Amino acid sequence: MEEFYRFCLSSGFVTHVWKSVTRQDHKNLRAAVSKYLPADGVAIDVGAHGGQVTRLLAGIARDGFVVAVEPSGYARAVLRLALWLRACRNVVVVAAALGATAGAAVIRTPIKRRGDMGYGLANMVDGGAHSVAEPVAMLTLDSLVAALALTRVDFIKADIEGFEAELIKGAAETLQNHRPAVYLEMDEGFLRRAGGSLAGLWRDLMSIGYAGYEIRPDGTLLAINAPRAGDVLWLPGQQASSDVSLP
Repeated sequence: MEEFYRFCLSSGFVTHVWKSVTRQDHKNLRAAVSKYLPADGVAIDVGAHGGQVTRLLAGIARDGFVVAVEPSGYARAVLRLALWLRACRNVVVVAAALGATAGAAVIRTPIKRRGDMGYGLANMVDGGAHSVAEPVAMLTLDSLVAALALTRVDFIKADIEGFEAELIKGAAETLQNHRPAVYLEMDEGFLRRAGGSLAGLWRDLMSIGYAGYEIRPDGTLLAINAPRAGDVLWLPGQQASSDVSLP
């Protein structure tokens, strides 16, 4: 019988909160993201996890706000406490998963050998031999934007363990109407596990006028001309700044 998630205060939880509050592993994104997310802008962090990227986006959009979407109850507990401790007041936390259609799903979070929650690997396909399950609401990005009555969306980040392709399928109106910059984790193995593919996701984004770029350590962009795995910044049309270079 499948085990379901129940919150339990543990040393692992304290460690996860401490890391989320004190660490910032994405500082190299600030220079590039700041070009596409203005101070009064709106960002959506899909798969907010412990909130490091959420905090980065909230600091850039200091006069706007961030919508942090996180289906995992454990991850949201870490996220909310980290945001409170860092006094991030311009973040709206949404308890849902985003995909191609609305409905309900089950997210599974692996349990590590020492008993800690492997919440960074939570997904809706396979939690492994030892995991806990949690029923979650499934929305589309378009329905979320409509429900929140957002009049602008400037930047979207998604790290959702292979469901990035499903996210894009449910975001057609948002991408067409708002033309945000989109920063995606693109992992062939995760995408295939979720029923998609790297080439398919690449094709879908290019078909609606987006081009992919690698963010270099100095914040400049490098145009990518063929499907490749990794974190990719997708920009619509001619939004890329003058420091973009071709390989």
